[in-house]
Amino acid sequence: MRDGLRVAAPCKINLHLGVYDRRSDGYHPIESIFQLLEFGDVLWIDSLKTSSGIELCVEGPISLNSSVPPEQNIAYKAVRLFQSASGDDSGWYICLEKRVPLGAGLGGGSSDAAAVLLALNRLKGYPLSGQQLENLAAKLGSDVPFFIKCGIAETTDYSTANADQSYAGTEYASKAYTGTAYITGRGEQIELIDVLAPWCVVLVNPALHSSTPEAFAMLDRFRQKSGAYPKPLIGKDRLVRTLESHPASWTFYNDFLEVFMEIGRPEMQQSYSAILRDLKDHGADFVNLSGSGSTCYGVFSAVESAKTAYKTLLKRWPLVELTFPLARRGNAVVQ
Repeated sequence: MRDGLRVAAPCKINLHLGVYDRRSDGYHPIESIFQLLEFGDVLWIDSLKTSSGIELCVEGPISLNSSVPPEQNIAYKAVRLFQSASGDDSGWYICLEKRVPLGAGLGGGSSDAAAVLLALNRLKGYPLSGQQLENLAAKLGSDVPFFIKCGIAETTDYSTANADQSYAGTEYASKAYTGTAYITGRGEQIELIDVLAPWCVVLVNPALHSSTPEAFAMLDRFRQKSGAYPKPLIGKDRLVRTLESHPASWTFYNDFLEVFMEIGRPEMQQSYSAILRDLKDHGADFVNLSGSGSTCYGVFSAVESAKTAYKTLLKRWPLVELTFPLARRGNAVVQ
């Protein structure tokens, strides 16, 4: 019998993202709706029976810079943080099947880190509480507590993901599982939302890396030069009411998108404009940019339209995925 766990690390999109002026601590407060999707990375985590070290293997369609040492990978850092906080002196083997591009605005690395923390906590008999895990997650990155909160790695063993990138046989253990949240602060203030999500998503990435620090710096420069002010805080109740309406009536926005279209690199402006237009032309009810880029997405209420868009856009762009919100399936097995 295997001792390890094979766990899913689903990505997220920002259905809405308002960014506010930088605080004295250097962080920008945000107001956002995060949505987990089925598409994501997969990790195999097992103990090293004869060692107390860490072995990290990265494979899959997304290649990482081979010159970057494993110690700088966020999954590796998550192991070290867990060991320090729990007193664990075990050795661990982590195999990361990377599918989510870096700098894509999908939280791939943050999800990997959360998956590691939650899986190690399970394998060691839950020495850390949920709050302790969230506190550790905040040290790794602003988005990591969200993935911890949703409990994405609290899974049983499941079979290898199938060819269309969905997670076959994934069982989520928590009955309170949800993939939707209202996020404020620097990302650490998380309120889970219980909503239906009767729609699907087509992700399109133009193979451009978008640096989050550079995006925030660009937003600051844009507002300073243009005299633009952040939009008013919308509030959870109003955002949830919008989320519960048909996607065609959504008024969500992403503050970064406006900045990129005004002062972003020409290739970024051209790619985003073309992708969003393609998605709309193929029946998307709502289109937006996720995070600080570089993935655009379309929300479709009609699955057949989404399938057509996926097949067509796959011929035009480097990475295209048809996927579903995890909240749509709740605690059920994903087939």
